[in-house]
Amino acid sequence: MKSIYQEERQRSKRLRQQIKDLILKKITIGMNPYWFISFHYTDNKTNEDEILRDIADLKNKIRRVAYMNRDRTIKGAGLFPHPKMLFFNIQSHLGTGQYHTHMIIERMPAILNTQVGMENLFRKELPAKIRSLSKWKSVDVQRISCEVDDLKRLSSYLSKQSDLSMVPLDAFNSDLDQ
Repeated sequence: MKSIYQEERQRSKRLRQQIKDLILKKITIGMNPYWFISFHYTDNKTNEDEILRDIADLKNKIRRVAYMNRDRTIKGAGLFPHPKMLFFNIQSHLGTGQYHTHMIIERMPAILNTQVGMENLFRKELPAKIRSLSKWKSVDVQRISCEVDDLKRLSSYLSKQSDLSMVPLDAFNSDLDQ
């Protein structure tokens, strides 16, 4: 007979696998992932509701920046599709309870879509507009390889802290619809 602890572990493993599969499906079929960005918040950001509001504000600002930097020489550029984004809010494992966020975003307009352009956006421009983003903690901006094995590793990494009490995938702010 299984103990309650073993049953809970099995449910956690199934949940983690389902989230991993959802992430993998989304980044292979539902969007064209281009950038993987990790960023931190100012000290004492331990309230999940605040983080969700901050991410909604961040998402709107990124969309505004992307729209403003679109190529206006192309006919119909006013119909610029906003890049899809997925957010993963992770609580520190060091016991502080502070959050940091991992983000997957599609290709940005050409003027921003370079390593330097994205680093400037997340290290200078956005922290100046959004007070909750840390101005001194590290920001990691990486180009995503679209090889299937790399996408599987990315989905595993993003779902590794999922359990019955914590799901890192931000379903409120992520673009999960088709």
